[in-house]
Formats: sequence, C-alpha cells, structure tokens
Amino acid sequence: MAQRSRGSTKPAQLLPVSPSTETVNGLETARQLLKSFEKIARKGGTFTTDPDIKPYAFYGGKHLSLSQVVQDNLWKFGLSETSRNVLDHLSVHHDDRGLVEMTQRGLAVKFGCSQSKVSRAIGQLSKHNFTWKERRGLYRLHPLYAYRWGSRKQIRLLNELGEETLAEHEIVIPPARNEATR
Repeated sequence: MAQRSRGSTKPAQLLPVSPSTETVNGLETARQLLKSFEKIARKGGTFTTDPDIKPYAFYGGKHLSLSQVVQDNLWKFGLSETSRNVLDHLSVHHDDRGLVEMTQRGLAVKFGCSQSKVSRAIGQLSKHNFTWKERRGLYRLHPLYAYRWGSRKQIRLLNELGEETLAEHEIVIPPARNEATR
C-alpha cells in the first residue's frame, strides 16, 4: 500500500496500466487459434462437428450426483427388467465401501425368477460396469453411481479404489439407436 509522505495530505496515486494491443478483447487468443487451424489444414487435417461419445465423468459442474446423468440416459443401456431390479437392489443395499453381499439364488427368490435370469442380469450390469464381482457372493456397485457427487463417502472410496480400478470399470453411455444410425 502506498504510504503518505509526512507533509502530504493526499496518498500517492497508482496509475492504471493500459493493456497491450496484442491481447485486447482476446485478439491474441484468436490469432493463436487461427494459426493452429492453418497448421492442421496444411497437414491435411479435417474437422467434424459431431461430438465424441463421452464417458460418465464431469458432465458440468452443477449436478447433484453423477448418477443423475446416467439415470437420465439409463434407457440407452437397454437393461432388462431383472437387471433394473438388481441395480435398484444394489443401490439401496450397499455399504460405505459400495459392497453388497448377495447371492444369485437369494435374489432369484426375492424377485421370483430363475437363478439363470439373475445371472444374466448381473452379467449385463457388469458389462456396462455398474457393478463387478469382488469374490463369490460379494459385488461392488460403482462408486460414481452409488454416491452423491463429491460426498465424503464417494471421495474416500474413489481414493481407496484408485484410478486404475475406475479406468477399468468406466461407465460409458451408449448412443441412442437412432443416433448410431445417422
């Protein structure tokens, strides 16, 4: 902070600095972008407006949970009725580590269907990485689906599992059938 001199009644004034002409209104950024496009064009590159299929993570900063995006697009996975029932069961009955102790036989009795139908449902959920088998009778629900985004439980479990496990079990929302045929 500027100090007053002893006999002075006014503080020292700081003069504003004018921005350089290169960066006024983002022109420098635009120039750099144009140079990048020219460089790509010289190498024979192409551009597309079709977005890539994105995984579940980081759909904006204003969501209650990551599962909200997955929930909105759950119909795209084509899950069977039994798969949805098993997924709902996992969502309600998991512990703080995302683990659920269950047997296929027990679920078959609970849902009133055959054990092979439950096995196919678990296989379908595993294929889309909603759950995976830890050992016999113990399944893990994906922590990014199970917990509220940014909650202490979610952060603790993500740190415990590590990036390799999460990368191995990434939930990717499939395109809608009519989007895939375009």
